[in-house]
Amino acid sequence: MKTDSPSKRGTVRRFFSSFFRSLWRALKAVVIFLHGIVAVLVIGAIIFALAGQRGPKIPEGGALLINPVGDLVEQRSAVDVDTLLFNDGPPPEVLVKDIVDALSFAKDDNRIKLVVLQLHGVHHAQLPKLKRIVAAIVEFKTSGKKVIAVGDHYSQSEMYIAANADEVLMNPEGEVALHGMSVYQPYFNSFLENHDVTVNVFKVGKYKSAVDPFLRDNMSDEDRLAWTEVLDPLWDAYTKDVENARGMASGSINTILENAPEKVREAKGNLAHLALEAGLVDRLITDNERREYLSELTREDGEEEKTADEPGADDREDEEKQKFRRVAFNNYLRDVRLPVEHKDDKVAVITAVGSIVNGNAPQGVIGDKSLNKLIRKARLDDDVKAIVLRIDSGGGSKTASEKIRVELQAAQDSDIPVVASMGSVAASGGYFIAASADEIWALPTTITGSIGIFGLMPSFEKTLANYGIYSDGVATTPLAGGPSPLRGVTPVYGEVLQTVIEAGYQQFLTTVANGRGMDVDAVDEVAQGRIWTGEKAQQIGLVDELGDLDEAINAAARLADVEDYSLWFVEPELSIEEKLLRRFAEHARAVLPELNNNPVSRIKSVVNKELGFLEQLNDPHHAYVICGGCPAVR
Repeated sequence: MKTDSPSKRGTVRRFFSSFFRSLWRALKAVVIFLHGIVAVLVIGAIIFALAGQRGPKIPEGGALLINPVGDLVEQRSAVDVDTLLFNDGPPPEVLVKDIVDALSFAKDDNRIKLVVLQLHGVHHAQLPKLKRIVAAIVEFKTSGKKVIAVGDHYSQSEMYIAANADEVLMNPEGEVALHGMSVYQPYFNSFLENHDVTVNVFKVGKYKSAVDPFLRDNMSDEDRLAWTEVLDPLWDAYTKDVENARGMASGSINTILENAPEKVREAKGNLAHLALEAGLVDRLITDNERREYLSELTREDGEEEKTADEPGADDREDEEKQKFRRVAFNNYLRDVRLPVEHKDDKVAVITAVGSIVNGNAPQGVIGDKSLNKLIRKARLDDDVKAIVLRIDSGGGSKTASEKIRVELQAAQDSDIPVVASMGSVAASGGYFIAASADEIWALPTTITGSIGIFGLMPSFEKTLANYGIYSDGVATTPLAGGPSPLRGVTPVYGEVLQTVIEAGYQQFLTTVANGRGMDVDAVDEVAQGRIWTGEKAQQIGLVDELGDLDEAINAAARLADVEDYSLWFVEPELSIEEKLLRRFAEHARAVLPELNNNPVSRIKSVVNKELGFLEQLNDPHHAYVICGGCPAVR
């Protein structure tokens, strides 16, 4: 037998020894490098945080600039180091409450002369969130101060807000991009079949469409009907609100869109003039003209004359015409927000935003354990007289939803009234957690309902077989081994799971019936996974009252029989690192605005949203209450 010589074996050993030493040094260098980046981020965050604490300079007679950048949300997503380093940073988000609060403070602030709406940074917004901001603008205008909207162009969401300004200014090269409302989603059935992927589905509810993308190549007739009856009233509400705000004739917007080619030809292809003629904007104005106009509006009395008497005044006057005195709303809030005055009685407000999952979850996702900690914290506080749960969720795990509902029930059993306040979406699991509340409040344009349940487990036994990979073995019972992505779902296990799903649906119906004082059969007629607008949900008994968060808070105080109380927004306590990282992320977005509109990042976000659906499926019983097609709140 031939063997290697000692010298050859030594050479091989030295080679591998050298290779692994080099590899180890490289890995250590990477780790040190990443820690260095984290250190720089933390140091930068500390500097930004300390700088931010000094407070902004608010000019006397200046403008409050409402310039949101990102999605309008009820609750910000959590920020961690991995997100900052490896995922293009956290998604740009703006709290609706921040905009509303800034407008509320500015209404009675003598330093603020007017409000300027600069809305081109708004990414994603649903109608109920837009309505909250519009209501705050309308209230601000009762002070007699002006509101001016400025922009190169206006998206549909931006136009809804801007329409309520006293003046809407737009660049001559701009457009108002109204197009209507739609629901489209990808369908994977043929793709999955072509790759021999088995999708094991168990569901109840003919309108329960969350699993349709895995079973079909197009929208079902039931889903098409449900969404049509939701989108039509939402679009009707949008057009009426904009037309009323702009003083346009009823039906004007639909007339333009239904005759778009003809209208564009009449405007000789100039979309800005089309918007002007339609009354959507008041003036077409260049950037320089806009800056000069805003500068004149915010210039202090006598400032121009004083400047003109000084040496070199002409040059400085030209520069000043390119500026206007303003303070951004997020900086303004740092100055005007004061510590909450705590009174003997409190109404606790708890926000539940995102998909519902089992266990602990960061902000932006509803984990049953993490949310229940907040509910218990409020329940065990002797000063808390009522709880308002603000919901913005399309659902998730059935088990987690029930655990949250039970925790809220514990508060009610302790004589603490619970009021559910629905935001943009409170459907399926989002409705489940609200079902037993003493009162349910929704906006007319809230998407709710979707009372149904399903189980979904993809398996790849056929795909693997194509590559000669199989799974086999022995088991002591028909259920041993359970469902497997390698073996699929056995008929026995499938029968068991279908029974669990059907029982879960009956539990859902019974829970709603008991909570809303309805008959189970009556609930079943409006359930079956079907979605409804908040207005329609009130008519069929699923919602008690129509109104936003403030009305829900007033209702909670009424139920608790308290008049003099303070609001306590119960939120998870952030660590110092989390606070610093969030502050750093906010400043990074402000310094690098191109990150907010990077088309590659936007495409990645859409793909991640679609694929991320499977990440929500962590229910121990494989039972889910998710509203398919509902607008993402995250």
